[in-house]
Amino acid sequence: MKLQIPREIYLKSMDTMKKNLDLIGFKFDSKSQDFKYFKSQIMENTYTNLRNLFKFFADKGLIKKCQCGTNLRKGFKKCLCGGSGYINS
Repeated sequence: MKLQIPREIYLKSMDTMKKNLDLIGFKFDSKSQDFKYFKSQIMENTYTNLRNLFKFFADKGLIKKCQCGTNLRKGFKKCLCGGSGYINS
């Protein structure tokens, strides 16, 4: 199987986001307003940056939309895109 760059970027970004959220969880109770605020900011920043990066690569013709029609917030998919919504061109 050919290495799917968007999939690898997506999965690494999700892993990093989860680890950051775990670190925040050590400091704040997961039901606290502080935790909820940090979580929303980390998630929004991660997804926005991924969307922008994938759009940039797609505009350059390096990647294209996957036929599965998924989006970033749906999580891992057993597809070539892995849940990123993009595959290599």
